[in-house]
Amino acid sequence: MSVATQRSSRSFVIAVSAVLIAVAGIGAWWYSSHGPAAPVEDHATSEDGAEGASADDGEQVVLLPRESWEPASIKIEPAQRAPLAQVVELTGKIALNEDRVAHIYPMVEGRVDEVKVNFGDRVKKGDLLVVIQSKEIGQALLQLYQNRLARDFAVQKDEWTQTTAKNTLDLIKLIREEAPLERIEAQLRDRPLGEFRDKLMTAYLERFKSKQDLERLQPLQAGGAIAGKQLLEAQVNSSAARASLQSFVEQVQQDVTQASIVSAQTVKELQTRVAVDETNLKILGMTDESLANIDPQQGEALSHYSIYAPFDGTIISKDVVLLERVGPDSQVLSIADLSTVWVSVDLYEEHLPLLEQVQNRTVQLTTNAWPGKSFEAEIFYSGDVVAETSRTLSLRAIAKNDDGKLKPGMFVNVQLRGDEQTPVLQVPATAVIEHEGKSFVFVHEGGDKFQRCDVTLGRKDGESVEVVSGLKEGDQVVVSGGFALKSQMLAELLAE
Repeated sequence: MSVATQRSSRSFVIAVSAVLIAVAGIGAWWYSSHGPAAPVEDHATSEDGAEGASADDGEQVVLLPRESWEPASIKIEPAQRAPLAQVVELTGKIALNEDRVAHIYPMVEGRVDEVKVNFGDRVKKGDLLVVIQSKEIGQALLQLYQNRLARDFAVQKDEWTQTTAKNTLDLIKLIREEAPLERIEAQLRDRPLGEFRDKLMTAYLERFKSKQDLERLQPLQAGGAIAGKQLLEAQVNSSAARASLQSFVEQVQQDVTQASIVSAQTVKELQTRVAVDETNLKILGMTDESLANIDPQQGEALSHYSIYAPFDGTIISKDVVLLERVGPDSQVLSIADLSTVWVSVDLYEEHLPLLEQVQNRTVQLTTNAWPGKSFEAEIFYSGDVVAETSRTLSLRAIAKNDDGKLKPGMFVNVQLRGDEQTPVLQVPATAVIEHEGKSFVFVHEGGDKFQRCDVTLGRKDGESVEVVSGLKEGDQVVVSGGFALKSQMLAELLAE
């Protein structure tokens, strides 16, 4: 077979092989223009100093003319040492924020009169959700109404009792001082004293009169104008009037003080009853507004028990219908605040050192549902117990979800980034090529020559990757366009 025929046949094989690996354009063109590449020196030397290595050793030279670099997007950067943070990408699941979920049960038994919301509705805090007709609520409100009336009456009565008691005690003080009638009249003329005014003043007048009689007769008896018997009678009357007044004053003072104490205690007792009634109704979910104006004329509307939204949220379950009998064991609605969601991630034991670094930090979330968009979540729990079955820890993070793009139940990609470590040899992640279970890079050896170098990789941070072995600092690594070199390399291998 002629040389021309051999060359034509080889070009055909190269073209077909390049198509199969989706890069026929660059590989087939170069090969048909330049023919097979000549052997060159290898990048690495063996331990005994002999140069050269076969393709089976993971090293192979590829030639690509400089005019083809731009179409192939070839870009070269040196391998260098720099700090590298460990980055782990895991799968997480969006869940409801359990701190912002309310499963609503009525506190009383009754019949559903109104259902104000539907499944999926968004509600605001304080919105009316369900109205239940409850006999328990109606009776409790009526009892509160009656106790409030009794309290108000007792308060008014107590005000009168305390006022009259004070005025009566002031009158007693004036009587004990034996104040003139004109002074007593001037100080207590327009002040209420109740039933004690007349009784005290009558006793005081009797005492005043008997005293005046005794003082009038004493000078007459000294001059012999009256008999001693008459003076003695005046002295007895005066003493009796004084003793009677003193006894009556003490009794009135005691009665007034006791009446004042009893009246105050009655008010306090009724105020306590009202407070207890109000507290019991508030425990059942009644609001201050609903307790402010109770009108027995409302009829059956007085027994309405209203359920309100505890916070802004979405109705995620509805388990109640009109005229249904419900009670404290009947869940009627569930509300979830979806403005924040939880992210649940299962971590393996190998990630324990990383957990110490990411506690209370922000992690990045991505999802196929929203390509090109990332979300942030703050870790608040990094797990304390390893599950026996899965050997994983449960990490929890909270993410803002004001736009509602993160739906509970959807899966997301979670990126955990640790602290930067001691500088290590690294290359951009785009430089690493995978083939047949091996990782390698292309190193520019000068001119048109590129050499494949198998590498052992370490940690990754999403943009860069640690090179444990296979490269040395300063090696000129192809960080972009390596796919074209891979295609050229495979085409040459198939052509051999």
